[in-house]
Amino acid sequence: MRARFALPIGLTLLLVAARLTGVPALSDPVSGLVPPGLHLATPPGYLVLAPLFTLWDGASMLSMSRLRGLLIGLALLYLLWRSWRAFGPRRAHSLLGELRILAVSLVLLLTFLITGAVWHRPMLALAGVEPGELVVDFHSHTNVSHDVQNTWMRGFDTEANRRWHQRAGFDAVFITDHNVVTSPESRVTTGEAPILCPGIEVSAWRSHIVLLGDSLPVDRSRYNRSLDALLTLLRVSDSAYGALSVASLPEYRRNHWGRLDTLVAAGLDGFEIVNAAPMANEITRTDRDSVIKVARSRNRFVVGVNDSHGWGATSMVWNLVQVTGTQPASDRCGAVLRRLRDGFGAAQVIERHRLRPDDWWPMWLTPAGLLWETWRSMGWPLTAAWIAWIWVLAGAGAMRRSSSASGLVVE
Repeated sequence: MRARFALPIGLTLLLVAARLTGVPALSDPVSGLVPPGLHLATPPGYLVLAPLFTLWDGASMLSMSRLRGLLIGLALLYLLWRSWRAFGPRRAHSLLGELRILAVSLVLLLTFLITGAVWHRPMLALAGVEPGELVVDFHSHTNVSHDVQNTWMRGFDTEANRRWHQRAGFDAVFITDHNVVTSPESRVTTGEAPILCPGIEVSAWRSHIVLLGDSLPVDRSRYNRSLDALLTLLRVSDSAYGALSVASLPEYRRNHWGRLDTLVAAGLDGFEIVNAAPMANEITRTDRDSVIKVARSRNRFVVGVNDSHGWGATSMVWNLVQVTGTQPASDRCGAVLRRLRDGFGAAQVIERHRLRPDDWWPMWLTPAGLLWETWRSMGWPLTAAWIAWIWVLAGAGAMRRSSSASGLVVE
């Protein structure tokens, strides 16, 4: 009997240890200081299904290299499990039985991944924001973008985008579709938060430049032929298009790392230092801090973005923007843009704790790192929900084994 409960006892002890050595769920990558009242609000449905939802969140915040590590680590765990069953005290299955177990395991994994990607489930939301601060996302997409309209997220229109950000606690969100200015008519909402703000993501020369503001249509062919064309876009973004320019990850890190000062001198207004898209989420702490140093010295603002394309239901980052006075909903976007013109410090980036690409965990141990870092950033209510599920499942398994041993049939 004691051996049967070794696993739930071990998991419970690990959960308690993770909580006792816990880390804050939220952090500011620039100052390191998070407003004391700021926290993540947990919907009841999220709490009830905490093991599933927290794992979906953790997986959604992985970089591309960590996602590959997750699959490699899961494959190694599967091989270890089946090897132990083959050479352990219990009799191994036949080849047909092993193939059946492999097929079931793959179906369960795909079901977990696909459900987490397509279900717009309850989300953790930023709460405890001080009066006078707006919670903003500066980079998001709708089904107008080519990499949304041709996917399962083709129904992710402006209203679906607004609902996604509403569940995460945003007050304003900029719609920045690829090379297309979202029409004012499609941004009309019921007046509920968040307000949808205009913008565009321009595919320029070896870069993506996000223009914030009610921009005119942009002919990207004028700006994607050379470095000079890119610098021209940065020089005229305000005068010709009435917009603030932001260098987007991962392109500027990959293609323009040695010329950030050149981009700023041409007129770049800000940098993304956090981007939740898996490829963009590869930026290391060291590189991020280098960008912050450049932005501080040249008085350019820095922001974090979710770059949502409709997949999943996890907000990894928020921005707090202090505005003066009470802003009517119709002027909320304008108030944010005016504040950004103040430069560095205009937006406070608030990001979630997660397993990062430069964390000490080896890539093949990504599944263990994902679980541990998720547990460390959970509060006691979510930890208690995990423990409850562990013991409910352990008890159900013990009852099933007891019934089978006594020859009873449980209907």
